[in-house]
Amino acid sequence: MLRSAHTTLEAPHADAHPAGTRTVSLLVGTAVFVLTQLYAAIPLLGPVGDDLGGDVTFALATCFSLCYAIGFLIWGPVADHYGRKKAMTAGLLVLSVATLACGFAPSTTWLAVLRCVQGLAAASFAPSALAYLSEAVPPHRRAGAIGAISTAFLVAGIFGQVFASWISLNAGWPWMFAVSAAVLAGAFLAAALTVAEAPRPASPGHLGHRFLAAGRLITRPTMLLLCAAHVTMLMSFVGMYTALGPHLGALGLEESDVIWLRLAGLPGMFAALLAGRLIARWGTENTARAGYSLAAAGIAGEALLGQSLAGVTVASLVFVTGVAVAVPAMITLFGREAAPDRGSGMALTGFILFVGASLGPVVARQTGDFTALLLAFAGCLVFSAGCVTVFKRLVAGTTST
Repeated sequence: MLRSAHTTLEAPHADAHPAGTRTVSLLVGTAVFVLTQLYAAIPLLGPVGDDLGGDVTFALATCFSLCYAIGFLIWGPVADHYGRKKAMTAGLLVLSVATLACGFAPSTTWLAVLRCVQGLAAASFAPSALAYLSEAVPPHRRAGAIGAISTAFLVAGIFGQVFASWISLNAGWPWMFAVSAAVLAGAFLAAALTVAEAPRPASPGHLGHRFLAAGRLITRPTMLLLCAAHVTMLMSFVGMYTALGPHLGALGLEESDVIWLRLAGLPGMFAALLAGRLIARWGTENTARAGYSLAAAGIAGEALLGQSLAGVTVASLVFVTGVAVAVPAMITLFGREAAPDRGSGMALTGFILFVGASLGPVVARQTGDFTALLLAFAGCLVFSAGCVTVFKRLVAGTTST
C-alpha cells in the first residue's frame, strides 16, 4: 500500500517535467545545426558569389538573419499559445525543406527568397526550445539545461563557419545545405516522436493577446536599455568574422588555414556554461557588463594586433569569451523583465540579437579597414556595458520606490 501510494504521488511530478537527458541532448544538438544556417553564410559569401555571380551578401546573409529576427516576434507568441512542441516541429519541418532547396538555387534572387523562408522557419526553434526547457526540465537541472543550449547557440557561431568552409572546399557549397537538411529532417522526426510537452495552463484569450503582450514589453524604458545593449553583440561578432576572412587572405593565408584560426575562438564559447555561477556570485547585471567589457577589450586588441596572427588568435579568443559570458546573462535579464510573459521576452531578445546579426555583414562590407571596423565595434560594446549600468540603476530606483 505504501509503495502504491508513493508511486501515485511521484507520477504527476514526473509528468510535470518530462524532459530528460535525451531530450535536452536532442535540443542542444538541433540548436547547433539551426544556427549553423546563419553562420555558414560568412565563409560561403565567396564561393556562392563566384557561382551565382556578383555580391551575394544581401541574399545569403542579410535575408536569413533579418527574417530570422522577425520570425522571433511571430513564433514566440505562437509557441505561448499553441504549445512549444507544435511550434518547434512545424518550424523544423519547413526549415529542412527550405534548406535542401537552397542548394539548388539557380540565381541570387531565388537564393534570397529561400534564405528568407529558412530564416522565418529557423526562428521557431530558439523561443520554443528555451520556453520548453524552462517548463519541462526539473527545477534542479533547469539552469544546466539552459546553459547547455545557450552554449550550443554560441558554438554554432564557430562550428557553422568551419563546417561550411570544409564542405565547400571539399565538395562544393550546395552540399552544405544538403547535409544540413538531412540532419534537420532527422531532428524533426526525433522531436516529433520523443519530445513530450509539459503540462501548461490553458492560454487565456486568443492569439492576438499574445502579440499585444509582446508589443507592450518594448515600451518599457528598462527593455529599451536592454535592447540597445543587446543589438551590438552579434553585430560585432558576425561583422568581425565577416571581415576576418578577407583580412587574413590579404596577409597571405589560404582558406584552409583560415578555418583553423576561426576555430581558435571555440574554447571561449564554453564560458557560457560558467555564466550561472558568475551570476550567482556577481549578480546578473554585473555579469552582463563584465562580458561586454571583456568582449570590447578582445576586439580592440584584435584591431591593434591585426598584423600578427598570434595576436589575432589570442584576442579573438578573449572577444568570444566575453560574448559567451554576456549572452546568458542578457537572456536572463530579458526573461526577468518580461515576466510573466517570458515567451514574448525570449522572442524579443532573439529579435534584437539577430537584427544585430543582420547588420554585421553589411557594416563589415562597407569598409576595407579592418582596424577601424573592429575599433568601432569595440566602442559599441563599451556603449552596451554603459546601457547595462543605467539599466541596473533604473531597476534599483524602481525597486526602492
